[in-house]
Amino acid sequence: MLLLLIALTLTGATTLIAKPTSSPSQGHVEEALTLEAGGSLIEGYIDWTKNELVVYGDATVPEHISNPVQRRLLGFRGAKAVAYRNMLEMIGEVQIDSETRLQNFIVTSDSIGVKVQGLVRGARIIAGSQFENEGLYRIALRLPLLGDFADAVLPEVARLAPDAYDIALPAPPEPMADSLASSEDIIEEEAVVFIPRVPYTGILVDARGLDLQPSMSPRILSEEGRIIYGAATVDHDYATQYGIIGYDQDIDRALKSDRLGGEKANPFVVKATRTSGLYSGDAVLSEFDATRVLMADSDSDFLHECRVTFVLGAKPVGFESMFTDSTNTDTTLISEGEEFEFQGETAPGDEPQ
Repeated sequence: MLLLLIALTLTGATTLIAKPTSSPSQGHVEEALTLEAGGSLIEGYIDWTKNELVVYGDATVPEHISNPVQRRLLGFRGAKAVAYRNMLEMIGEVQIDSETRLQNFIVTSDSIGVKVQGLVRGARIIAGSQFENEGLYRIALRLPLLGDFADAVLPEVARLAPDAYDIALPAPPEPMADSLASSEDIIEEEAVVFIPRVPYTGILVDARGLDLQPSMSPRILSEEGRIIYGAATVDHDYATQYGIIGYDQDIDRALKSDRLGGEKANPFVVKATRTSGLYSGDAVLSEFDATRVLMADSDSDFLHECRVTFVLGAKPVGFESMFTDSTNTDTTLISEGEEFEFQGETAPGDEPQ
């Protein structure tokens, strides 16, 4: 009966505590979330770098309960109950792809709704998140967006994906029908030829300055709308274990991440030209870069294994460029005033003896 006396009230106070995990200095890609439910404000955020949803629960204890130990016990117990309720409300705000939030799947699919309710029960309290301030008790819950959660959601994304993903490489020019045609009648077509010296271990898409919004299942498109990468092209086991895309704001860390090969990482780096989708969640590459990505992947199969990272954040200040060439796209980021050695195509006569 004593528990029934606890006033489990959600509060809109946003000044109590800061987020218990990660900080801007760590370079994590985080999305703050707020939601009004029943006249109260629910707070949380998604750490897209760690692939987890964090939601807070607040509770108060009636004044007539004066024992400090009892107040603390009941306060945090109440905050935990509220946090689970808030998690169930907030989970619908998770961005699934550039067009859809999870709440759309829940509304249209009873099975997804049942699975999500079960997954929320598996959320865990973040160690050290318990906080008390003038009679208000707060707890934070963490729910991983990989594993069981991804296993429940991603098949639905793949089912709704386009039937035909245009990932075919350009076909070679057809031979002339008349073998006796003169050289003046032959029109040579330019073709992208891309043969990396060392197989690439993944792809890093530099989307800084484009305000790309993270989601669980983004796509990589070409300027002409070809789908280069998406939910229907990846291995399900890799997608559920690692996520379809990795997100980071620290490009140096991303270049050496486990997703892209760890200590032996040799990622193919490209610059996104713009975003696409209702919620700006897809990255668009130039036709030239899109074709080179497919050619690089044909040698390493890194797209199938979800070895893809988007680097987000503000556009770099000052002069920072990527130097690439048609035969070797080893990418070098340089800052103004730094010296560098260009490693690209060799001029005739400069080949090693």
